[in-house]
Amino acid sequence: MGVYLSFRSDKIGSFVPGQFVGLDNYERDVFNDIFVEALYTTLLITLIALLIQIPVGMGLAVVLHQNLRGTQLFRSIFLLPMLLTPIAVGLMWRFMFDIDLGVINFLLEEAHLSRIGWLGEKWAARMAVVLVDSWQTIPFVMLMTLAGLSALPEAPMEAARVDGATPVKAFLFVTLPMLRPVLYITLMIRVVDSLKLFDIIFILTRGGPGRSTQTLGLLSYNTGFNFLQTGRAAAIGVAVAVITLPVYFLWLRAQKAAQ
Repeated sequence: MGVYLSFRSDKIGSFVPGQFVGLDNYERDVFNDIFVEALYTTLLITLIALLIQIPVGMGLAVVLHQNLRGTQLFRSIFLLPMLLTPIAVGLMWRFMFDIDLGVINFLLEEAHLSRIGWLGEKWAARMAVVLVDSWQTIPFVMLMTLAGLSALPEAPMEAARVDGATPVKAFLFVTLPMLRPVLYITLMIRVVDSLKLFDIIFILTRGGPGRSTQTLGLLSYNTGFNFLQTGRAAAIGVAVAVITLPVYFLWLRAQKAAQ
C-alpha cells in the first residue's frame, strides 16, 4: 500500500481525488536537499550513538561478569533505563535539559561552567539526542554482551592465563574473537533501531532547531501528518526502505555467523 501511495498525489482531508503522478513524489521529496540533510543527520546520529553505546555497554558487561561484590544490585540498576518507554524518557530528559530550570545546567553552573542551550543549539541538540538514546540503550548492549560472556567456554581463557597472557591480551585475542557473533548481532540490532529513531527526537526537539535533528523517520512523519501529503510521505518511506536494505543482508550474515 505504501509503494502504491508513493506514485499518487493523495492528501489527507482533500476533496480532490488523488491521481497517479508516476515518479513526481520521488523527484520532489527524495532527490532534494531536505532529504539529503535528513539522511546525513540520521547517519551522523547513528554513528555517534554506536561509537558510545557499543564500547560502554561492553565495558559494563565485562565488569559485571567478574561477579564482584554488589554485582546483582548494579546489574538491576543498569537495566532500569531499558524498561522505560521512550516517550517517558524523552519527557524526563526534556525537563532535565531545560536551559533555565534543568538539573543538567544547574550542575554545570555548580562546576563553574557556562549553561548550554541543549535543545536550542544545532550540535548541542544532536548530542542531547545521542545522550538520551545511549542512556536507554546501553543496558541492551550490556545485557547482550553479558549473555555472550556467560556462554563462553572457560578452557580457552584458562589456557591463555597458563601461557602468561595479561587480562587485556586475553580479552583482546581470546574473549573478543569468541564474542564476535554476539557483538555482530547486537550491532545490527542497534543500527536498525538507530536508523528508525523517532519517538525520543519527537519529544525532545521535534527535529529542531531548524532541521538539525530531523531524521528520515521524522521527515516522513512531518510530510504525512503535518503537511498531510500522504503520497509524498509514502515516497520517503519507500526510499528509506531501499536505503536500509543493505542492513537486512548484513543482518542475515550476522545470523549465519551466530549459528
